[in-house]
Amino acid sequence: MSFKKINRKSEEIKFIADSMLGNVARKLRLFGFDTLYYKNGDDEGLLNNFKERILLTCDKELYKRCVSEGRPTIFVERSEDELYALSTIFKKLNIKPRLRAIRCTVCNGKLRKMNESEIKNNGTIPKNAKLKYKEFYVCMNCGKIYWFGSHWINITKFNKKLNAMLK
Repeated sequence: MSFKKINRKSEEIKFIADSMLGNVARKLRLFGFDTLYYKNGDDEGLLNNFKERILLTCDKELYKRCVSEGRPTIFVERSEDELYALSTIFKKLNIKPRLRAIRCTVCNGKLRKMNESEIKNNGTIPKNAKLKYKEFYVCMNCGKIYWFGSHWINITKFNKKLNAMLK
């Protein structure tokens, strides 16, 4: 299947990543993409669960099968690190990535911004984080809490490298 037939805005593109691409799935979620990670199971289960999604795989045989069936799929070399894998995906789909805090990197659930009383009354957020940061987000599925802490510096560096590769 040609990706030209996938006529959607980048925000509407959904992925499913095979068991070899867990880190890529998490990174795609940082860019706001609805990305399932199929870590357990066989090819048949994977094929039956990715309707309306683009399959990301390192399995050449699975890739060839999907292509012959006209299913949208992208082959990612096993040797590629996350940066090169994402570059391959975004180039193939002609997408300019944009970091967005809307998906949980752990479970793919949607994030929502926490209000002041939720932040104040939440015992799991470290006190120093509450003093230093104002915005916090919670996953509506698993409850994980996020904020733009020091780790965000590494994420933005990754994003800059990725965008440089895509130019």
